[in-house]
This record gives sequence, structure tokens and C-alpha cells, in this order.
Amino acid sequence: MSAYENVVVGRLRLKGKALGVKSSGMKKKKKHKHQYDLVTQVTDGNNALARNQLEDDIDESYLDSGRKEQGTKNDDHLTPAERKYLEHWEKINIKRLAKEATKSHRDRIQEFNQYLANLTEHYDIPKVGPG
Repeated sequence: MSAYENVVVGRLRLKGKALGVKSSGMKKKKKHKHQYDLVTQVTDGNNALARNQLEDDIDESYLDSGRKEQGTKNDDHLTPAERKYLEHWEKINIKRLAKEATKSHRDRIQEFNQYLANLTEHYDIPKVGPG
């Protein structure tokens, strides 16, 4: 007779449900793909005219569709100033994403090196890139 004969092996079984846990388990939030779609639309355009036209169309269509979908949910409790701020912020965000999407890797490296060159010597970091 060993001291370990009476040990119960397996997972711990509790009576009833655990507190604060839903019966269906946790549900994940769905990711919204509209931001990614907007960026890919801008990058697929071949010339600058098409990009500018896409940006204008995206600005209008995105804001209009966003208002229709989210208008009843979120805008009920917003003041006019808050609505105006959100519209302005969305326009700036779309323009920033469009600008970032048009930059090449080389442009990003040159911009980063220029930023490093403008820093003081105390924060001196070797430049990145070829040559």
C-alpha cells in the first residue's frame, strides 16, 4: 500500500457553472475589413490621377456608408461638435493611409535616415540601408 493509491487523476470537476462564464463561451470580435480594402484600392491605381480620384471617391463613399451603418447606433449620443470632429478625424486618417500606401520601401528608408541625421549626436545611430 503506497501513499499515492488514493490520488484522483484528471481534471477538476466543479458542480454547476463557473461564475461569470457564458454557456456559449467567449465570442471573438469580428475584424472590419473596410480599412484594408480602402488601402488596397488606393495602391492598385497605376497613375496619380486615378489615385486622386479614388481618394475623393473613398472619402465620400466611406463617410456616407459609415454614417448609414453606424448612424443609428453611435450618433444618438454625440453632440454636433463631436460628430464634426469624428468626420474630420476620419478624413485625415484616410488621407494618411493613402499617403503611406504610396510610399516605397526606399522612400521610407530615406525619410528615416533624414530623421536620424537631424537628431543630436547624443542619440547617434548608424544609418540604415545600402552604402
